Amino acid sequence: MNGTTRTLTLLLALLLAAVPAAGADLGPNQHLIPELKVNESIETIAISGVLSLQPEWDGSVTTGIPFGSIMVHTADARTLIFDSDGNQLLSISDELSAKVPTPAGVEKPCTWVHQLPNDSRVYHHDNATFIFGKAGNLILTVINEHPPPVEDPITINITSPREGEVIWIDVVPPRVAVVGEVHAPTGLHNVVVRSETGEVSCGNRPEFACSVPVSAGENTITVVADTHGPLAEKTVNVTVRIGIPPPSIAVSGRVMDAGGNPVPGALVRFEPLLTLDGEPLAATNVTGEDGRYQITAPGYRQTVTVEKEGYSTLREEFVFENSTNTLDLELEPSSRTVPGFGSALAVLSLLGVFLLIGRRGW
Repeated sequence: MNGTTRTLTLLLALLLAAVPAAGADLGPNQHLIPELKVNESIETIAISGVLSLQPEWDGSVTTGIPFGSIMVHTADARTLIFDSDGNQLLSISDELSAKVPTPAGVEKPCTWVHQLPNDSRVYHHDNATFIFGKAGNLILTVINEHPPPVEDPITINITSPREGEVIWIDVVPPRVAVVGEVHAPTGLHNVVVRSETGEVSCGNRPEFACSVPVSAGENTITVVADTHGPLAEKTVNVTVRIGIPPPSIAVSGRVMDAGGNPVPGALVRFEPLLTLDGEPLAATNVTGEDGRYQITAPGYRQTVTVEKEGYSTLREEFVFENSTNTLDLELEPSSRTVPGFGSALAVLSLLGVFLLIGRRGW
């Protein structure tokens, strides 16, 4: 310790409108925190018990600290004690001091647990806590210089429905069941699920399951977690179809040319007879390097179209009998015109032959 003294200026004021104590003037001017003069020559010690406020302090740490003390919990895990004029009295190590259990069952350094007289009143402002006695006099000020703890974020997990899911509903008015879980460290007040059609309350339990009204077509469903802190929300987009869903079939196979070689990059389209709002429920896939494709499509009766540049378009109707099927398809090369020998040239050539024959006949 070099024995030097440095001044710590705190610009905190007690901004309390009133304290319920008769005849006491508790305006901010009376309770401005003084300049705290840190004395680096004071040895940092460890204590074995909780500090208590003493009306008449004799300077011994074993008997507590004087009324009007200012206690600062520093960022380097020390507790500094100042008198009401800002003069440093003690420097205590939080890590080396004894640990005591709190009423919540958590052990803390004894420097962080304070014994207060009965009928004390506690007020918080920013990072400072002000304790007033029964008569309205300020008996203790506690300042916490530790950085605020990193809050555990609020998370919402929607397990059903899935993002982009197509939901078939055969009841009117349509409703969608929304299931999930909320993680809220500060506590959960209520979970609300809403759509463009309406909203419902799902209670205040972390696991929620409720049914929200929707409309046919595209819907955005939002889950809102009303916690004891900030609000949190998460959305999922679904498509609602009204009616009984058609059966789906899975078809896989290969697209080959006439010689049995795979045709990669061919567009395979399955188009059922079923329609939705006049639009076909088509499914498409592109063949891989080995000519293979795999498609899941609604309905057993399908019009299959295969397109690939350099090949004639294949279009054929199939009726499948099983939910899982295999279908190999063959493409024919498209007919090509010999370069320089178009239809116009062919007509001119044919006309020349007739003229030549006619001239010989003459």
